[in-house]
Formats: sequence, structure tokens, C-alpha cells
Amino acid sequence: MAWYQIRLDRPRATLLGLALLVLGGLGCVLYYTYLNIQHDMNLITAKQKNVFDVFYQRAKILKVENIASYLAQHHPLDRRPPPSGVGTDYLYGYDLKSKERFADVPLQYPAANILNTFRYALSYPEVINIYTIWDDYRLIGMVANERILPAKLGSVRVDLMSFRPWYHYFGCASFSKLRHFCSTDEAVVSNIEVDSFSLRNTIVMYFPFTYQLGRGGYKYGLLAIDIAVDEAFNEVLRPFQHLNPSRTAIAFDAAEPCRAFHLCLNKPFMQTKSGAVLYLKWSYSWLDFIKLALHSAAFKVYIIIILLAMVAWKQLYQRLRTLAHTDHLTQLPRRDILNRTMLHEHDYLMILDIDNFKSINDTYGHGTGDQALVAFSRHLRSNIRKVDSAIRWGGEEFIVLFKGMDDDEMMRHSAARLLARPLTIAELPDPITFSAGVIRIRDYLSVAEAVHLADELLYHVKQQGKHNIASYDGQRIHLIRDPDAETAS
Repeated sequence: MAWYQIRLDRPRATLLGLALLVLGGLGCVLYYTYLNIQHDMNLITAKQKNVFDVFYQRAKILKVENIASYLAQHHPLDRRPPPSGVGTDYLYGYDLKSKERFADVPLQYPAANILNTFRYALSYPEVINIYTIWDDYRLIGMVANERILPAKLGSVRVDLMSFRPWYHYFGCASFSKLRHFCSTDEAVVSNIEVDSFSLRNTIVMYFPFTYQLGRGGYKYGLLAIDIAVDEAFNEVLRPFQHLNPSRTAIAFDAAEPCRAFHLCLNKPFMQTKSGAVLYLKWSYSWLDFIKLALHSAAFKVYIIIILLAMVAWKQLYQRLRTLAHTDHLTQLPRRDILNRTMLHEHDYLMILDIDNFKSINDTYGHGTGDQALVAFSRHLRSNIRKVDSAIRWGGEEFIVLFKGMDDDEMMRHSAARLLARPLTIAELPDPITFSAGVIRIRDYLSVAEAVHLADELLYHVKQQGKHNIASYDGQRIHLIRDPDAETAS
């Protein structure tokens, strides 16, 4: 009886073990997918330019008196179309008390040349509108499309002191007496709101201005730049070609309840000129998260593991480790494989960056960009020795570790082979080129320090025209493609 019972229990134990393996593997896949989302979020936000810094620089060259000067020289309701071949920018004006539009002037040349800096700032796709609010309750601005202008404003604040940015700079007694702004903030920003003209989500940057008129008079007010949220933050709001988050948003408030059955992530990723922090928020519904997990490299690894577990238990761990650390696109090891031990097994570290990779993506599409990455990874594998190691560091950046190099000259000879053989693919008219920096690995260097030193040399190459490899030769920087043109470090 006991022997019979044991024979019945063995299949149950096998099924239980298999069920635990399946459930445990699925749990690992879901956890890996979550970590991968965090990794992508960190990588994408790190590359996002600070639009507040960009438009602060643009605002510094804008002279608001030019708007008033141009308006004074033209009929305030001059609706004649601009001459053929001239841009369609319009200067407009509203009376904030009556809410009526008192000016609608297409730019006419050569007088409009005084507004070229405004036209330049308005040419950015992120900019919807540039306008000024004056102490005499006038709103004067420029738009690229007159059709977004209503004949009459909707609900607006008639008392400017109740308008937060206005009070921020002009609400103190010292401004009334001395014309010193009440705040030293270089700019303040609005909350994310729907623009009343274009009906798009916008963030408005406000800059104070004051200037002297003749006979002791003065004018003051706010210069405002309406920034379209969808355009300015498209790379973080729509980060992927496929399987984007269920919901993306940016906000100045980090605290927001997560919807039921959603996975929510938020990250501070940008700071305004007045110190406010902007947060990025991604949210995945349970269905979208499962879809993402099923399309992930982790799920493919999981399936392989199940199959391997059925036929070869002894090979299970090694196979899992190898696939988990391989980039699925280029088939090169990922950056997390590089640690201090691996670093110090090699003699030199080179960091490489594909030249003009963003232009390739923008001009030919991300599919061609992926093919360029694959071709470049093959180029690396074909032109380094078996003892050397190539790693995809992230985006268009790669790292090559050289082993068994006796001196700098030997290293430069090996590195020059990468430059000597042009890399072409059918999808691109020009060869794929790269810039790189290479350093000798010292015993005291950590991974982060070694990569930072090589990255500084890479930046030097970018400044010197790209398509080159830089290394240190004593205290000087040596460029491999032009050995005689050495630059003091």
C-alpha cells in the first residue's frame, strides 16, 4: 500500500514543481518588465533637454519695446495679406478691460526686421504664442497663424494684481517706488493649462520687463511664452514607437492617486528657473502591462528557460544569465554586465558614439536607426579581437574593452582599424561614422570614473569635427586620424 501511494505522489510532486517554476518565472518576467520600465524612464528623462533653460536664453534677446514700436508704425487693424513669399506671422493686441481685439497686423518688411528675434523664437514648434502684458492693460503678442485668434477674449483677470506672476514681480511697495522687481526669479511658470487661443495644453513662462521712456516715463509688464506641452515633451510623453504607457502626463505636483489596477511611476526630471520641479508620470493598466511583459526580452528568456528546464536542467542557470544580459537589438552585452572586476581584466576602455544618430532617426525613421545600430555592432565585433569585449552602453553609445595591449601605440593601431574600414548600409546614402575616446585603465579607477574620462575625450572629438578617436598622449590629447594635430588638454 505504501509503495502504491508513493507512485501516485510522484506525478503530483512533479506537477507542483512545474507549477512553481511557471509561476515563479512569470513573477520574474513581470518584475523584470517593471525594472525595464524604470530603466527606460531614467534613460529618456536624462536625454530630455530643459525647455525652461532653452526659452530663457531666447527670452533674453527679445526686446518688448520693439513690439510697441512696430505697432505704433502700422494701422492697428491692418488686415491686408503679407506680400508673396513672406511669412504669415501676425502682431495682435487686446484691451484686457474691454476684452476686444484692437490690433491685427501682418508683418510687413523691411519694418518688420526689428521683430526678427520674436519670429525666430516663434519658429520653434513648441511655441504657440509670444505676448506681452503691459501696465496699461494691453496684451500685445505675435502668432504664426491668425486663425487661432478670437475676436474677443473670454474670461480674463481685469485686476492684474490678482494675477500671480504679475503680483510676483510688481506687487511690492519697493517696485512702486524704485522700479526694482519684487522677486529675483529669472522667470516664473504657470501650471499646465489649456491655452485659450489654440486649446492645447501649455506651460507659460513669464519674464518681467521695464524700460525707460522719454521725459522720465517708464513702461513695465510681463513677457510670456506659451509652450505646447505635447510638442516640448513629446519624447517623454510618447517615448516608444509601440506599446507606450496607457497614460502619460507631466505635472508640478508629485502626489497623484494611482488608478485601480494600474502600475504608476513618477520621476522629477526638470527644474524651472524659479526652482519649481516638473514631474513625469507614466501609468500602465494591467492589460497594457501584461502586453508589454509578453513582448519583452524577459518573456522570451522565460520561454527558453522553460524549454531548457525540460531537457537540460544543468544548463538552465548559465543560459538565463547570458540572455538576461544581452541587448535584444544588437545582440551585444548590456551595460549592466560591466563591473569593476571585468574592467580591471582589460587594459584600455573606449567609448564610441555614432555620429549624427538623431539626424538618422529624424530623417530616415527609427527603423533605419535600428538597422544602423545593428550594422555598427557587427562592425565592432568584426574589427576587434576575440579577447576584446564590446558592450552596448545605451542609445547610440557603445564601449569596447581591449585586453593584452602592451602600450598606447598598440592600442591606437587596433583602434585605427575601426576608422579605416568604412561602414555602409543600403538604407543610408552616406557611411556610418563614429566618434570615440579611449583611456588606459588604471587600478584605482571605478567603472563610472573610467567611463567619465573616456567620455570627456569623446566630447573633445565631437568639438573637433567628429569621426575620430581621441586618447591621451602624456598631458596632450592625440587624435588618431590626424596625429600631427595634437591639442593641449
